[in-house]
Amino acid sequence: MATRPTGTEPDSAAIAAEFAQWLDRVRATYEAVEFTVSHRLADPGLAPQVAVQVAAGLVSRPMVFRFQGLPYSGRIARLAETRIAEADAGVLARVCGWTELRARLEELPDHHRHVLVRACVRGEDTETLAAALACDEAAATARRAATLAFMHEIAAPGLPPAPDPDERG
Repeated sequence: MATRPTGTEPDSAAIAAEFAQWLDRVRATYEAVEFTVSHRLADPGLAPQVAVQVAAGLVSRPMVFRFQGLPYSGRIARLAETRIAEADAGVLARVCGWTELRARLEELPDHHRHVLVRACVRGEDTETLAAALACDEAAATARRAATLAFMHEIAAPGLPPAPDPDERG
């Protein structure tokens, strides 16, 4: 019988599986947005750019992945509507493509993967995160902040220079 990791050891196999599922969710979102917006754009060829910017917008603020349904789809809609309007006005920024964004996500270091899955996918609170990471709550808070900042860095090549719709006014 295999031994189960204690609460202070990261469960690497489970984290790896959940990270793969998360990455698949990001890919599926990218593909769904690309398909959907292609029918709304005056130039359907801009759909991949809109979709990668939506995916990067989600990745740059990954706490949204704790949610399903309306909170998640609402964030997608706000990002997509802004980028559709920019595309139709002829001012959509050109950013990296999906292949580059996905490669950047796949290279996420393990220590950030653990925090991403626990805090942003599972939605663990600081106390639970600290116990899982075998550190105190202040260190867990710092590690979560570092991961959130790193996720914004990873997403940066896919983000347009225009402000995030959720950060305006």
